[in-house]
Amino acid sequence: PEATGIIQRGRVVAELLSGDLRHASLVLPLRIGAVGNDIPQGVFYRPDVITVVMDPVDALASGVVAPTSMRTYHLARDADGIWQLMRYDGQSADFPAVEDVVELAVEYFGDAEPPAASLTVQGDVQTTYGPVPPPPTIDNPADSWGPGENCAFVSEDGGQVPRLPALGAGVVLIPPAILADGPWCPDAAHAFRFDADLLRIRRVRVRVRLQAAKPFRGLAEAWAVPDHTVVLDVGPRNARVAR
Repeated sequence: PEATGIIQRGRVVAELLSGDLRHASLVLPLRIGAVGNDIPQGVFYRPDVITVVMDPVDALASGVVAPTSMRTYHLARDADGIWQLMRYDGQSADFPAVEDVVELAVEYFGDAEPPAASLTVQGDVQTTYGPVPPPPTIDNPADSWGPGENCAFVSEDGGQVPRLPALGAGVVLIPPAILADGPWCPDAAHAFRFDADLLRIRRVRVRVRLQAAKPFRGLAEAWAVPDHTVVLDVGPRNARVAR
């Protein structure tokens, strides 16, 4: 029964995480919300924390709105020393989701090519992905970028070129340092801000390891229930962008 139970708990973890990740417009490798917000502490990357945000990504990147619909997953120990996968809704408290989860690790895969901006025949700006900057001669007073610019694009030689570097070709593993060094969306002055490279994300890989409950772990090998590992590869909603 305990061996069956650990597999069932793995299924619950998979359903929780994959369901939220599929509906995410933005995925953050940190915690945000009213309690324990990482951003004021200058923390922009944690390998064992993931926040999914459901608000429109362009509005978030432009500073039109702040996150209102999000969930953060992380690990914590309860009063009895049992590790739990915690789920936080950005408000007052964290809630245990699944017990005896002892490892949570997240990797991010994204578009190696930076976004590109172009003008339509009507003179409107369009982008391959990321927030649409204002027309080249227009300044957005809500941010600190110059005319025709935003967190993803800079004006140069009469055009709008990406601030983000090329990382190769196709969909690649994004190094952690790339996700925590800016440029910041909407800009560095906003209380809620995130690295513009997070707009690249096309796939998230989550590795979760569960252990058996006491006393079914730490016994002689013939009787012990082995740990159970779940690996998820999920494409968030922001991966479904026009190309």
